Amino acid sequence: ERKKTRLIVQKGIENIALKREDIVLIYTEDKLVYVIDQVSKKYIVNKTLSELDDELDHTTFFRANRQYIVNINYIKSFRSFEKVKLLIEIAIPEINHSIVISQETAPAFRKWMNDA
Repeated sequence: ERKKTRLIVQKGIENIALKREDIVLIYTEDKLVYVIDQVSKKYIVNKTLSELDDELDHTTFFRANRQYIVNINYIKSFRSFEKVKLLIEIAIPEINHSIVISQETAPAFRKWMNDA
């Protein structure tokens, strides 16, 4: 099945076809799902994180935790956090979300980063 190249997102009343490679981060907050692009613009998407996780290319996107999906091309670094977890740093300074990978997910994340 061909992976889609764009994601339809909303900004106000506009529907915007955002290129998937421009998506830095997808996260959920207060029951809404937001997409942040490479120029730090924030959009709303009418899908759940699980639906998006199913349709995104897993070589590029990783479900970090219940709240976040990250794009590998915008991960600057990751480091140990609270001994067993990992903390991801996004390459775009304006996007200052703390994205934590759990102890359970950390091995899969490390493998994903190494296989890229």
